[in-house]
Amino acid sequence: MNTGENAQTYIGARVRRREDARLLTGRSRFVDDLDIPNVLHAAVLRSPHAHARIVSIDTTEACALDGVVTVVTAKDIADIQKAWPIKVPHPRLRYFPRYALPLEKVRYVGEAVAVVVAMSRYIAEDARDLIKVAYEPLPPVVNAAAGLVAGAPLVHDDAGDNIAAHVVQKTGDVDRALAQADHTLEDTFTMIRGGGHSMEGRGLVARYDDALDGFTIWDATQTPHYVRRMLSHLFDLPEDRIRVIAPPDVGGGFGPKASFYAEEAVIPWLARRLRRPVKWIEDRWENFVSASQEREQVHTIAIGFTKDGQLVALRDVFLHDQDAYSNNGLQVPNISGTTVPGPYKIPNIHIEYGPSFFEGA
Repeated sequence: MNTGENAQTYIGARVRRREDARLLTGRSRFVDDLDIPNVLHAAVLRSPHAHARIVSIDTTEACALDGVVTVVTAKDIADIQKAWPIKVPHPRLRYFPRYALPLEKVRYVGEAVAVVVAMSRYIAEDARDLIKVAYEPLPPVVNAAAGLVAGAPLVHDDAGDNIAAHVVQKTGDVDRALAQADHTLEDTFTMIRGGGHSMEGRGLVARYDDALDGFTIWDATQTPHYVRRMLSHLFDLPEDRIRVIAPPDVGGGFGPKASFYAEEAVIPWLARRLRRPVKWIEDRWENFVSASQEREQVHTIAIGFTKDGQLVALRDVFLHDQDAYSNNGLQVPNISGTTVPGPYKIPNIHIEYGPSFFEGA
């Protein structure tokens, strides 16, 4: 630490925040504040079912509403209906394909099914409510544990089971260390699911440049480079033709804005199709039902320690809810497992997540 006369004190000091003036005087620039000429507005129809087959979608009444420009479903965007690659691949992670919009089956409440574009957000939302979807409800899988029970409904029909991954990381001999420890403790801890609800929800504006065959996209995202990479894959365009801009102000992220979503694929497609900028802004209800949520995990942890309190062994076997698809990778369960030991130097560690949690139950 610099203790000389030029040293600066940070702890307890008042630090002037650069952003306060524009935020308090209404001069901030979030996605919805951007004044894009000739912009159209989108609204998204979402599944009310956790698990259902799509029998039919009738958009006739919605398309007939005055001010509606277009209504699209999965069959309309066939050219970008490519399977999404896994964000961070892992050799133990099974691949369950995800597409921009579902063709035959919805797998969670809030999954995007159709998108309306209109002259205003109000008209788009009114038209959205006129779309008629016939669903065949299927038994839901309400949590990860329920998905591992024999005979559980399959989230993906051809998968055989609902197991996304089984990963083991270990060092030393945990069983032996626990058997020889002076003292042991074991308990089960449940981490309930939660949401990272930022002040500003998700949202984007997409503009297509016909001359350059490229996009400019303003996106309330934590990962503009990842969004660009996904759009390059879906639209079969080089990345230098896709410009993704996180605006000067992004009202929080907390993880949900690090994912790639259906809207980030469909809104640019609509901008190209209509040759006009298209804006979609998530409302608070949509944020609750469709934005990525925090982990739901159940950990059974055993520790062994000596009489003087030295930790000699730790075993953590846990179950993680990976959600309906696997394209986000295993970052969350991997981070969970690696942080369980905390700052302690423990010679014998066994960290495992996957189906063995319920073996013999």
